[in-house]
Parts: sequence; C-alpha cells; structure tokens
Amino acid sequence: MFHLPQHHLGDTWFYSAQDCVHLFYLVCPLGTERHTQWSIARASSTDLVNWENHGILFDSDPANPELSCLSTGSVARYGDRYIMAFLGNHNQPDPGVLLAESKDLVNWQRLPATDCKLSDSGYSMRPSQPFKNPRWRDPFLFEHDGWLYQLMTAADESQPPDRDGVVGVMRTRDLLHWDFLPPLKTPRIGADLECPKLHYIDGRWHLLVSLFNVLQSPDFAALQPAGLNSSTTFSLVADSLDGEFTLTPPGRILENDTPGCPYACNAVEWNDRWHLLGTCWSDRLG
Repeated sequence: MFHLPQHHLGDTWFYSAQDCVHLFYLVCPLGTERHTQWSIARASSTDLVNWENHGILFDSDPANPELSCLSTGSVARYGDRYIMAFLGNHNQPDPGVLLAESKDLVNWQRLPATDCKLSDSGYSMRPSQPFKNPRWRDPFLFEHDGWLYQLMTAADESQPPDRDGVVGVMRTRDLLHWDFLPPLKTPRIGADLECPKLHYIDGRWHLLVSLFNVLQSPDFAALQPAGLNSSTTFSLVADSLDGEFTLTPPGRILENDTPGCPYACNAVEWNDRWHLLGTCWSDRLG
C-alpha cells in the first residue's frame, strides 16, 4: 500500500510500462481541506507492494483560476508519446481539462489549451447535489482506431437530478480540436458516475464507475447489500463502444466490506494479470 504521512491522498491513476507501474495521485498536506488545493504527484513500483515516491509533478495555484485546484486525471499512450489529462480547476464553476505530454512517463510538459467549449458540448453544467461538484471532470483517455478518446463524469439535464449522471465522450486526432460525442449508453443509476475507466478485455468493453451512496438513484441504492459501504466502484459491460452497457445487480466489484472501501478504482494490467487498485480515504482507515 502506498501511504504518505501527514498528507491526504486523493484519486489515483496508473500506467503500466515494461516492469514498472507508474502511480499518479492527488495530494495535499493534512492541514489543507481536501478538494480545495490538490497537487499531482508520482510514485512507481515493480511489485505493486513497495512504492518509491518521486514527488510533485504539477502544483495547484490558488491565484490562477485555470490551476486553482488540480484534480483527477489519466494517462494514455498516443503515437510516440504519453498524454496526461487532468482537471485544472475542480473548485471553479466552469471546469477545464488540461493536457501534458511525456516521452518517458517521468518528465512531463504542459500542452497548449484545446478548443473545447463546454457550451457547445450538449452536456449539462448543472452541479450535482449535495456536493455541488462540477459536472465535467475525471477525464479518462484511451486510444481506439487512431483516435484519442476522453471519457468524463458528465450530466444529462433532460433526466431527473437523482439519475442524470452519464459518461461523457469526446475524441481528437491532434490534441487541439475535439469532437463531442453522445454519452456512453449506461443505465440511469445515479447523479454522478465518477472516475470512469474503460478497458477492452477479451472482446468486450468493461466500464468502471464510482458512486457515492448519497448520489445513487433510490432504485439503484435499494439493490445494494445491507450492511456494506455502498460508496464504491461498479462494473458495466458492453459488446461494442457504442453499444448498451449493462450492469448485473448489485454491480459492485468488491463483494465484501474491504478495509477502507477503495474508491475510484483502476483496473491495471501487470504481469499478464489484471489488478484492481483504488484510493482508501485517510479518515476511513483512521
């Protein structure tokens, strides 16, 4: 387990290359309120047990609206380089996704701003309740058929507030000009489908989303096992990228109350096996 004394750790994302797994994580000092001034840092491991911390990659800047609070991201290989996407201003009403590139997963450089205008996206900017989080966040990158796709925690304003959460989709070929696409076809199970992750495994698309219990629709919450923490990660499957994603109730990946109840889980392929890695909040672990 990766642990950093005297610090809060937030969401994590990973990239496995050769014999090393790279961990990117949100971090802030213990005395700082979470979700107000995250920075992005990196660690690495060759066994998923022992981790070497490499420190901060990108810092928040409260004086800069574009960088006021960095937040969850992802890394994908696209062409001859690695691309990272992350949110720059989680605590602002008009969220913006930032991009960075690397040749080696170690040294990163910010990329120019994209032409994305959320007002043209067709997605709702209505904040979720009760947390009032921005509804365009948690970018997840993956390459498919020569395109770089980006999934987002998003919303469909045509739906009731307790089930308007969707997985937004956009794609690009040049990292500057992006096309907004319709959301993935998922069941209406809550207000926020957080930290979406999508993997093509054995001929099927496997989607991971995380939901806090208070953001689950009443009918979906009723499917969850009594006595277990239902704020966790859920799995859906589809035969094609534009197909219907289905969930087998209750849908949760972790069938028991795993200590800390990991959230925003990632499926990481390493040594020819898939591993589930996620964040355990410090207050849950004591």
